[in-house]
Amino acid sequence: MVKITIFGLAGTGKTTAGKMLAEKLGYNYISTGNIFRGYAKELGMDLNEFEELANKTDEYDRRLDTETAIYGKKNNGFVFESRLAWHFIPDSFKVALVCPFEERVSRVAHREGKPFDKVFEETLHREEMIKNRYKEYYNIENFDDLKNFDFVVDTGTNNAEKVVEIILEELKKRSLI
Repeated sequence: MVKITIFGLAGTGKTTAGKMLAEKLGYNYISTGNIFRGYAKELGMDLNEFEELANKTDEYDRRLDTETAIYGKKNNGFVFESRLAWHFIPDSFKVALVCPFEERVSRVAHREGKPFDKVFEETLHREEMIKNRYKEYYNIENFDDLKNFDFVVDTGTNNAEKVVEIILEELKKRSLI
């Protein structure tokens, strides 16, 4: 059973593809985004407020990343959707989902029922905070550099079903499943 990590920025479809892939493989599905949202909810914050807090302290990132690394060492047969799981689970098959920025923003705006312009600004701000944190905490300059990944899929031109099909074909081609 293979360990699969899926990376993608907001709106790339990583949650949808990750859940579908895990289901098709009969694997566990884990989402650090859901875990982070849970931390925010525990504190009575929305995700953007929580990102601001996380930008001031490494407590939540370190907690999450430690839990990710431990899970990756102790388990096999999972799909772990996360921005940094590829880093903390180095023996995983690392998949990156990519999509043009405007399309990602449009998807998030639709999903959250917010105006495009607001989500555009929130996304720019959030991604800059994330980039700065990862550089400070882990000395990762370009966490989204496609060289970090074993396989890249464009979700701007492929729907979720096709994305999962492409990933499954690649896993079979590499004799991982």
